[in-house]
Amino acid sequence: MNVLQLPSLQELLDIADVQHFPYTKTFNEAMNDPFCYLHTSGSTGVPKPIPWSHGLIGTMDAVRLLPPVKDYDDLLPWTSDWESGNTIYSSFPMSHGAGIIMDILMPALFDLHCILGPAGVLPNVNLVETLAENAKIDIWSMVPSLVDELGETPEVLAKLSQSKFICASGGPVSPISAAKVNQTIRVLNLTGTTEGLFIGNLVTAREDWFWFCFHPYSGFEFREIEENTYEHWVHRNEHWPLFQGIFHTFPDKQSINLKDLYIRHPTKPNLWAFKGRSDDLITEAYIATHPAIESCLIFGTGKPQAGVLIELKESSKKTEELLDSIWETVKKANSISRHKDQLLRDFVTFAEPNKPFIRTDKGTVKRSATLALYNDYIERFYSSRNDDLCYSDPIDTSSTESIQGGIREILASSLPVIRTASPDTSLFDLGMDSLGVFAAVRAIRAATGLEEQIAPRHVYANPTIASLSLFILRLAAEETSTTETSLPNDSVNDEVSQMKSTIAQHRARQSFRLNAFDYVNPNHGMGLVFYFPLRKDVSYGDVFANLQEGLNRTFDLIPALSGKMMNSSEQEIGYVKGNLCVTIPPLSMASSAQNRLVYKDLSKILPSFDELRDAGFPPSAFKDSLVLRDDPFPKMPADIFVGQANFISGGCILAVDLNHCCLDGVGAIIAIKAWAENCRYLQGDKSATCRWYDPESFNHSLPEIIHQQEGRARPLHEIDPGTWGFLPFAPPDTQTGDNHLVSTQGPKEIALPPRLTFPLHPIWPLPRAERSLKTTLFLITPEKLEKMKQDVAADIRAGETPSSISDIVQAFFWRAAIRARYRVAREIRKQTFGPDDISILELPTDGRPYFSSLLPSTYMGSLLILNRSSMSIESLCSPKTSIGDVACLLRQSARRITPSLIHDAFSILQSLPDHTRFSTANMGLEHMHAMISNMMLFQTSEIRFGDKFFANGGSPESLRPQLERGNGRFRFLVIFPMKKDGGVELVMGTHPEELEMLMTDEEFTKYASLIGCSQ
Repeated sequence: MNVLQLPSLQELLDIADVQHFPYTKTFNEAMNDPFCYLHTSGSTGVPKPIPWSHGLIGTMDAVRLLPPVKDYDDLLPWTSDWESGNTIYSSFPMSHGAGIIMDILMPALFDLHCILGPAGVLPNVNLVETLAENAKIDIWSMVPSLVDELGETPEVLAKLSQSKFICASGGPVSPISAAKVNQTIRVLNLTGTTEGLFIGNLVTAREDWFWFCFHPYSGFEFREIEENTYEHWVHRNEHWPLFQGIFHTFPDKQSINLKDLYIRHPTKPNLWAFKGRSDDLITEAYIATHPAIESCLIFGTGKPQAGVLIELKESSKKTEELLDSIWETVKKANSISRHKDQLLRDFVTFAEPNKPFIRTDKGTVKRSATLALYNDYIERFYSSRNDDLCYSDPIDTSSTESIQGGIREILASSLPVIRTASPDTSLFDLGMDSLGVFAAVRAIRAATGLEEQIAPRHVYANPTIASLSLFILRLAAEETSTTETSLPNDSVNDEVSQMKSTIAQHRARQSFRLNAFDYVNPNHGMGLVFYFPLRKDVSYGDVFANLQEGLNRTFDLIPALSGKMMNSSEQEIGYVKGNLCVTIPPLSMASSAQNRLVYKDLSKILPSFDELRDAGFPPSAFKDSLVLRDDPFPKMPADIFVGQANFISGGCILAVDLNHCCLDGVGAIIAIKAWAENCRYLQGDKSATCRWYDPESFNHSLPEIIHQQEGRARPLHEIDPGTWGFLPFAPPDTQTGDNHLVSTQGPKEIALPPRLTFPLHPIWPLPRAERSLKTTLFLITPEKLEKMKQDVAADIRAGETPSSISDIVQAFFWRAAIRARYRVAREIRKQTFGPDDISILELPTDGRPYFSSLLPSTYMGSLLILNRSSMSIESLCSPKTSIGDVACLLRQSARRITPSLIHDAFSILQSLPDHTRFSTANMGLEHMHAMISNMMLFQTSEIRFGDKFFANGGSPESLRPQLERGNGRFRFLVIFPMKKDGGVELVMGTHPEELEMLMTDEEFTKYASLIGCSQ
């Protein structure tokens, strides 16, 4: 073997003895010269060197020369928004093709500023957070696992909102986790090869981020090898020197099978999604040679670990000997696979006897249809392995020595060198990578019982066995302390422990004052209605008993939910006008707050559940007061929780009222999720213990504690006065005779726009108008929603960032609602409007992702601000203004929300001398403003009351806020959670003449249809 030793970096950079070497070759002369060498993993399992010629890397420069293609909706090349002077950070190592592209080629070719390092640190979410806070990164290039982790770390993700986009490449990302990322910052999904780099990638619409689109110059062909499964080929064409880099690497080839499998978009024929490797077909074919196996399918695209689903010829004969025999065949299949040991024994599973593989008339397996049939099974399969992957023996967390031993065993299962390594050696120096971190975290969670308290970022922050063990020891000690101070346990005999437990229970029931952020929501009930289908033949009484007892358990877990809101005493130290407090039944009276749920049988009054569902759960079906007491603005003292279970044929309409001053929308959903989990526990699901719920979630002092601890508090004179524009309060000294807000003096450099002006109101709530609005429900079908997205995408101007579907729907709704009122005002009332007359849109926005990583993700108090946008009424309603124009305005407004703004808003709220001077632009009916509550992206499947009594897994089929209570007081619009079929429901209050204008608005009726209107 010929061994070559690479000189050290110091030698390479030493220019003392280097002679001048002028480079005089032209591009044509140097086209075939090597620029550098890389290696692939090798289709046979043996890495092989790949030379990158100057001709190959030149294709990265030529991307900008790709001409637009009308048949492809004029989608732009992937480099279209890479601008001179942009800063880029890549998480790829320089030994990887993407690392060289992003750290060397793109900065040189596109005049970018590249950030490297720090040395010896494996890129992780903590490093990303530090970079986001201290370096203005415009473009991020990330490995898939890092993108996925960002999606599960919202407090870090929020800090990337000012960047342009994230390039995700190097493998498939999770469609769920990365979709969360795409809501905050555009994800640019790229695919390429070491041999050909990125060929023909185009920028899809933001909502199509997961799909790939390729320019026709790429020469790609997708050959259908089975139903909706296509194999990726590339064919040389006349454009190859500039746009088909792979033929610089393989000059003797005319066509190349890239061996990747794709599926085609159901409605957009030019969009493709990665499905797997055609090597998988070879592996499947080999496994299927086992005499007991009928067929098998490899699954797991986008998952950290592939699995194989095996259909046996005789499903009843799964003996231990047969399973061992099948595993031997799988191991042999692994040995001939592209990736060694890609299938683990724990990831071999078997088809259910009552679900045979779906086949064509010829008897071949229909891959897509079969995997769709087993979709729920596969998800449950992965969930079951999330807890016990690699290691199932429990770790003794009482000492660092036992923890170190357990961690060593876990890590050594994939990295044997760790078994004998020093506890102070970096795990990453020993060969651990990001996928190894994910696997280790799952195993450690299961072995320690600490579950979600341990995350990948904790491994990156504690990269040695010693430091990680100390971290786990501390977590375990805190967990033990929490357990000792939770609900009473009959097995606790120690008097001191019993006393500590009792003290904790008493402490959880002490009264407390609300914090300054809570007053962003004034005193009113947040009425929510959930529609649940019931299983056949269950009794209403049994369902109600489960709901009632589950609610009682929830009151034990979160005692404040059983409490009341009260006015604070004026004699209290630090009293501010309008202060409120929460009072909770003491432990000795805890039972007095139980059994609060009200039972009501409406089966002879309302239509059946199926009939309501078929009608779209219309607002005309019943009045809100039928399913819940009508007390939206309760007098003090006021119950924090009110609930009523209404039974109809085949279903349950569960209606709850939660005091909005004590909880915001996120807090309300956390309360419902806890209630649901407690109901599941009573049904026999012993894993439903609400361990995800942080004991400090109802501690309303936390925001102030964190605000001070992190040094975020600032004096008012240092805060941009534009921050007041995100709050429902006016500065104490800025009220004029005409009752409008005016500017104040502030910093010389103002980053935020000035506060918008609108009338202040002296009382809360406003008296109900004599002529109230009617609750009106509209539907945008999936097809119409897709059409709207396409129309907006076609309207986007060069250089503009594509809007999210959420922005688009909000823009459409705001514009339609105001245009209806505008037409009534002009055509019926003969009003006129000038250029200074504006419409204000208020979007309540959750501040949790921006506040602090120290705040529990389950914090239930309010952290809302009002993201306000405005446009002249004439412009908003003009046919010259497009939905895309309005959506871009909303996206620009959203970018202003930062951690600094949230904390500055908190500083302002803490300074208020009066919490009763609450005003929003949407209060009252006679104006051109609106507030939209956007629930579009909330997944009702997160709420699961169990399947013993409920159908649909205990998840509601619809979630509806009650709107009648505000129809005489506010202009309030709601976007309901997206329907299962991808449709979107919109609801608002209208006068009859406004509804008539809506139904004659061509743009509105092009996309939306009327479902119903309350009587």
